[in-house]
Amino acid sequence: MIMSDIDFRNENILLTVRKHWIIFARDTVGILIIGTIPFLFLGGLSAAPYGFSADLSFLRVLAVLWMLICWFAAAMIWTAYYLDTWLITDKHIYTIDQVGLFDRKVRTVALDHIEEINVHTEGILQTYFGFGLIEIQTASPSEHDARFEGMPDPEYVRALILDQIEHYVKLEKENVVLQTTTKDQEKLIHLVGHEVKGYLTKSSAAFAAIAEGDLGHVSQPVQQMAGSALAETRKGVDTVMNILQGADPAKGTLSLEKKPFDAKAAIADIAMSLQESARVKGLTFDLFVGEGMFTVNGDEAKLRDNVFRNLIDNAVRYTPSGGIRMELTKIGAVVRFSVQDTGVGITPDDMQKLFTEGGHGEHSQDVNKESTGFGLSIAKQIVDAHGGRIWAESAGAGAGSRFIVELPAAQ
Repeated sequence: MIMSDIDFRNENILLTVRKHWIIFARDTVGILIIGTIPFLFLGGLSAAPYGFSADLSFLRVLAVLWMLICWFAAAMIWTAYYLDTWLITDKHIYTIDQVGLFDRKVRTVALDHIEEINVHTEGILQTYFGFGLIEIQTASPSEHDARFEGMPDPEYVRALILDQIEHYVKLEKENVVLQTTTKDQEKLIHLVGHEVKGYLTKSSAAFAAIAEGDLGHVSQPVQQMAGSALAETRKGVDTVMNILQGADPAKGTLSLEKKPFDAKAAIADIAMSLQESARVKGLTFDLFVGEGMFTVNGDEAKLRDNVFRNLIDNAVRYTPSGGIRMELTKIGAVVRFSVQDTGVGITPDDMQKLFTEGGHGEHSQDVNKESTGFGLSIAKQIVDAHGGRIWAESAGAGAGSRFIVELPAAQ
């Protein structure tokens, strides 16, 4: 009833207040006294000893009708007493006035718009029973001032509102400071990342020139050293990009450029680019594609680089021998991609932190020293943002692992 008239989104109700019971008792007793007057009058006429022999039937009918009207008025008083309410939350005051059986007015006063709260307790009755009048004046021209007669313990209500205003204003100031700090941190992260990536890219170009002989003939040891340095530098660029891409989702500001794309073509392209890495390690490398269309409505770049490529690349890195099998299937309205390997496997303890930021396995860096621990965390955030699921399965250390991604198929 009352609650359905108000949207309490992101608000906590601190206090619900109705008028003091003495107000209802006073008004109800008054109505009932008025209702008994005709019966007292008729009783007086009937008790007259002589001379009044007129028929009183019509007057009795009127008296009954009068009493019914008074009972209806009493019901109206009860309805107004029960439904006239103040709801005080941590952000607003909601005043609910029942002005008729079917007419209710709900007004809202924001705590940070309140300028003044006045309390009036007058007379012996109000002082003895502890109720009075409370008035709230606001600074906003779009809001009405609030007034509540018969407020139980008005000084307590006033103190509660003032305390909440102070708390609310303090939180708002802290929120402004936090937002400013967050923006400064974002700028710093992207500035540092941009500069580091720039230096690493320049270094990568220099090492590539040496390793590929663009600067003339160099000795074999120097060429090998340049090739190794090139590989490490490229990994450094990937690490910086992973951390930068993980910063936005961590702050809830992940932006997606969704459009339909063919997941089959994207995964086949990635598999082909990583096939040589698997061949060098002597691994079998197979891609199985089921029947049907594999169109996904999503951010192709993020899914390609941070999800599909990441899972396949991890399988190659963490599989010393054996093979890797990728499967792309469609189950109902879901596109499922899985990568199964015969690699180092995942222990139950490592499984718990697998998709967390910086979540390294106990021996993962023994196999892949360049691991930052951010890759799977970023992959999960991106899959979640697409309304999908990602998880891992493994029988334990040394038993290999299987990573599965499910994404909604485009309609």
